[in-house]
Parts: sequence; structure tokens; C-alpha cells
Amino acid sequence: MITQRNKLACLVASTIGLAATFVPFSAHADMTNGIVDVWTVNVASVFNTTTICDSTNDCIQPNGVTVVNNQSLRWGTDTGSGRSGLDITNSPSNEQVITNGPSVANVDITHRNRPITGTTLKSLDIISTLILTPFSPGGASLPAAPITFGVKFLETPNDANPCADGGANGVGVNSAGCADIYVTDQGSLNFAFQYDLDGVGGPLQNQTYFISFFEQGAGLNPLPSAACTAVGAPTPCLGFRTPEGQDTTVHFASLITTEPVSIPEPGTLALLAAGLFGGSLARRRRRS
Repeated sequence: MITQRNKLACLVASTIGLAATFVPFSAHADMTNGIVDVWTVNVASVFNTTTICDSTNDCIQPNGVTVVNNQSLRWGTDTGSGRSGLDITNSPSNEQVITNGPSVANVDITHRNRPITGTTLKSLDIISTLILTPFSPGGASLPAAPITFGVKFLETPNDANPCADGGANGVGVNSAGCADIYVTDQGSLNFAFQYDLDGVGGPLQNQTYFISFFEQGAGLNPLPSAACTAVGAPTPCLGFRTPEGQDTTVHFASLITTEPVSIPEPGTLALLAAGLFGGSLARRRRRS
């Protein structure tokens, strides 16, 4: 990271069904118990292009990194297979999430690893803006909350042995040459926020909810300590390695509960939201 920033809410889920098993609660939300049954969750993510640093550590006038738009970056010199890059897709996402129901997919991030030469990406920030709106029963939206998280990246020399992640060249994820390394900030589940359906003085209590973000596939994982060190991240670190000539996509999803969720077996970790619910989301909103 270029400056100190909020940590991301992260953690693990292999499937939507598995995520649903974390919350064995039934939702019977109405104005009787004060629980919002269904939320509209809007997530919009972009690259903060002013925070790009290149592989020469130039963060003022980075070279070799092309901003196609605020959701698509390319870098390096094409050697015949295209340039490497990052893409944000399915953003903005506007989905309905059932309280104490299954996780619901939203934004994807894809790294494209191509054989290139020249200056590459080293780090940047991604900004996600989250808006939560009660859908059933309906109510006013919580304030939009911008979330900043940092990415560290290493475009590795394909012919190194061992590779930057400590593994042997030609084996496993390094079978086509050394895999590139993507690392993101790491945080935790269960960010609390409150919503009051019947306003000041009403008989219903101000209800506390917990929102968590999951990676629904096998995109994000704890990386070997050598990979963390190679990108300048503390160990343990969270991210992925993309084999040469391939793409890696991480699929995010949101989960809203009335009790904290627990993780039976951490395996795949996920990213997103940080420091967010202790501030603007944790404040009370009153229904008009």
C-alpha cells in the first residue's frame, strides 16, 4: 500500500450453499419484529488510477501502465499474446440479499497474465462504494460508504528458478513459467450496522445486522510466505497466483445476518469492506 488505509473485510466461502450453512437462522422480517427481510445491496468498484505505482517504484508518473478506463488496466510490452492487465466486471452490482439467507454474487476482478516485457504494475488502490437499502419492508438507504483497499502486484520473470513464490519453475502453478502474484489487504467478517424501521420512540428496538463479503470460488487464498515477501507484503498475506498465459477471476458475494457468522474451515479468503460499519453504516437511520 502507498499509505495506511482501512483493512478489508475478508474471508472464506467455497460455494453459495456453504455460505448459507453459516447462518442457520430463519428470516420472518416485518414491522412486528423490526427486522429488514430483504436488502438491496449496491456495490460499485473502480480502480483509483491516481494511486498506480509501476515496477520502477514511480508513483508520480508511472510508465508502462495504460488506463483503458477506471475498470480496466493494461501494462507491459506485447510480445504477441497481448498485454497483462486487471479488469473489474459486473460493477455496479445491484442485487437483493435476504437477511439470514444465502450469499449473493456481486463484483468480479480478473487478472490476465500474458508474456510481456518492459515496465509493469506494482501497486494501486481499488475503491468500492456500498449502499444498503431496505427493500422489504422498505426504508431509506444508509449513506453511501466508500471503501478503499490496496493491491500489491508482481509480474515475475518467467525463467527464474526457483520462482518468486518459492516454488520450482515448471511445477504446479509455475508449470508454464513463474506465476504472477496478486496480494490484497486482509481483514475479517461481521461488520456491524444498525437500522431502525419504526423511528425514534417506536416500540421496535434498533436492530443490529452483520454484513460479510465472500469469495465464492477458489480465487483468494493464503499465499506462501515467499510470495508475500516478493511483493513486499507481511506474512501471512491473501491473494492468488496466475499461471502464465491464463486468467484468474475472483467472484465476490455479500451476506447479511442478524448474528455473527462463523467459518467452519477457512480455505478461500475473500475481500472487501473495511472500517466502514464502525462509521457511517453504524449510525442509526430513521424511517420517515
